[in-house]
Amino acid sequence: MKKKVFALATVLVMALSLVLTGCGGGTSSTGGGTSTGGASTSGAASTGGGASTDDGGGTAGNINVKDEIVVALPQIVAKLDPQYGAAMWEWTVNINIYDTLWRTPKNDYRNEEQINWMVDDYTVADDNLSWTITLRDDLLFHDGSKFTSEDAKFSIDRMGTSPYTMASMEWVDNVEVVDDLTFIIHMKYTFPLVKQLLADYQYAMCSKNAIETYGEGSREAIVGTGPYKLVEWTADNNITLEYFEDHFAPEPAIKKVTYRAIPDYSSAAIAMRSGEVDLMNYGLATDILGFIEDTENFDTARIERDHTQGMTFNNQVAPFNDVRIRQAVNHAIDKEAVNLITDEGLSNTENTKVKTFPTMEGYSKALNEGRLTVYEYDVDKAKALLAEAGYDENNPMNVPYITPSSAFAQSLAAALQAQLSVVNINLDIEVMEPSAWINRVAEGDFVCGFNDTGAWGNRSALSYHWMYHTGAMYAREHANIARVDEITETGLRTLDAAEREELYAELLEIVSAEAICVPVMQRVAYIVTVKGLNAYAEPMMLPIAIYDCDWDA
Repeated sequence: MKKKVFALATVLVMALSLVLTGCGGGTSSTGGGTSTGGASTSGAASTGGGASTDDGGGTAGNINVKDEIVVALPQIVAKLDPQYGAAMWEWTVNINIYDTLWRTPKNDYRNEEQINWMVDDYTVADDNLSWTITLRDDLLFHDGSKFTSEDAKFSIDRMGTSPYTMASMEWVDNVEVVDDLTFIIHMKYTFPLVKQLLADYQYAMCSKNAIETYGEGSREAIVGTGPYKLVEWTADNNITLEYFEDHFAPEPAIKKVTYRAIPDYSSAAIAMRSGEVDLMNYGLATDILGFIEDTENFDTARIERDHTQGMTFNNQVAPFNDVRIRQAVNHAIDKEAVNLITDEGLSNTENTKVKTFPTMEGYSKALNEGRLTVYEYDVDKAKALLAEAGYDENNPMNVPYITPSSAFAQSLAAALQAQLSVVNINLDIEVMEPSAWINRVAEGDFVCGFNDTGAWGNRSALSYHWMYHTGAMYAREHANIARVDEITETGLRTLDAAEREELYAELLEIVSAEAICVPVMQRVAYIVTVKGLNAYAEPMMLPIAIYDCDWDA
């Protein structure tokens, strides 16, 4: 098996050198993916779920405990607004400025049990169609004003209108303010993920007065109740937060954090090694190998993200409206070889039997009961299916393939191109800006292309709806399967976990048989910190709550 993979990998290296010459440049990208638990960068701490440390048994080194740190960001932050954050580098700052009603336990992001945070108590009506929530009485905004039920209503109403969050809030009918500390969420239908959703950083609480006074998107409106307040946002895009001493929770280990935008990974790595930066969580996994080996000065954590990358088909257009073609492509791709070429074998190909993750509801049931259609690498079977559909060496298939311009996406495109050429499928690769790629895929203006899918393991009902329901944001295959739509709609209203488990097992059975796409790899990310600093990243988009950071004793 290994000989086969390495032999094919050698062929792919040669192909990559030819194809990428004409593809142009691209920045490094960590991609995206899901597993259980957060990640700790400490070698001694438990990493939970899919995260593991790579200290390698080296010497302890010198730990310089301090209460001020610098974090490198891969891009410039455009805005700091929980309902309008569009990227991981915005969320990783937002998570510290704004509080949520509930909170995920530290280093346990896939836990479905959320802890009360801004909430003092709550009751659920017998019909499960209303939640009465009582707030803590010591919640203060950074400007000194008191957080009340009016702010909660304002924030939840705002979630229902923001294009980034509105699809997740359709279950809300209205919010009724009872008094300063009590409000009621009235629901259109039963919804199983109230606490899980309202514990997420995109669903944090804002100041009604600040936003109405200063306007949407203004820096003056960046007023939260979180453990850190914004104190500086410089012209060179350094953002500094300081501990908010009137915050209700116990005092954190880190009192001040400065975020530095360093888009170039090499520059960030130099800053990390020179002591200018204490934490970074971007760059291709292959870039981080030097830090993994330097166990005396740095700690690293490996996270199998709740994201997969691969190839998507437009199931509504030829030739991929033919299930035989989709199945053939699945058989034609050697995922291990692609992983070796694009990510030096660091990503996980085991969890790519279908577009979901092991922590999601329905996966284990479908897998254990043999209900998933698994496509083993088999060139002969791929050619036979293509021949049935009328394609062979005398009549090859020529199809356009669109991809964003990141280095990883381009290398994946070249690897797929090389493999599919073996079965007489020729990919014509078109490279474009990520925003253009997203728009083309969302609108169905493509034949096939790069796919990047993420999900939250503790929010399966929402995640499956986003990934598979016709017209949803991550339903990039445009499969439009009526029974799948029915399942995802039912799951959003089903409170019983066992019922949802069976629903989603059926869903995965259907979509795997239909071969609607090719999940190739579950990407891996590495969090790098100075020695002894523990940082816990959420495994979907990798934001890090500085409040949770601590030092080895």
